[in-house]
Amino acid sequence: YLSWTVDSYAAQGTGGAPLFSSIAFDLGIPDLFTPLITGQPVTLLPTDLDTAALGSTLAAHAPFSFIKLTPGHLDLLTHQLTPAQARDLAGLVIAAGDSFTTDLVARWRALAGPQGTRLATEYGPTEITIGNSGQPIDTLPDGELIPLGDPIPNSAMYVLTDDLRPAPTGVAGEVYIAGDGLARGYLGRPDLTAEKFLPDPFGPAGSRLYRTGD
Repeated sequence: YLSWTVDSYAAQGTGGAPLFSSIAFDLGIPDLFTPLITGQPVTLLPTDLDTAALGSTLAAHAPFSFIKLTPGHLDLLTHQLTPAQARDLAGLVIAAGDSFTTDLVARWRALAGPQGTRLATEYGPTEITIGNSGQPIDTLPDGELIPLGDPIPNSAMYVLTDDLRPAPTGVAGEVYIAGDGLARGYLGRPDLTAEKFLPDPFGPAGSRLYRTGD
């Protein structure tokens, strides 16, 4: 995962990233380790930072290479930043951890302008080591939600029916994930591990799928 964030996130500039969440929460892992791996700075923000001051605090330390936050944070920034601050905030702002709407993307673009800070999406549960897919949002897609993006290297994603067959286009299914980042299971919970980590019918012998519930 961090190998991917180095190539996809840190390469967007030299300003590193802000850290404003605990590293016990997976949102903080790329913000801390991706800059350190590449020799870029990590800007430590107060853990008790009032969200009302999020925009002004980030703008005061900008520009960053990247900022990873939730769509809720991004929504706040659309109300707190000036157009110039949004334009120069970072090389890339990644929204993850919740549904990411096309309306929010449109509002950010209207604020930051066509040459302003780009947006990207990232998706992945903790069981797949933080993130498993993502992509820059260069064009506004149809529909209400931003797609989950492409799988990162050494991973795979499937939308499957209840009998683990690929769901046809337009048919609802469940997201399953496979790859090197998959966790071993839940400590002390063999029942839950067996329920959520299944044999991978599409991979080599012994490989597994994680059933996300999404």
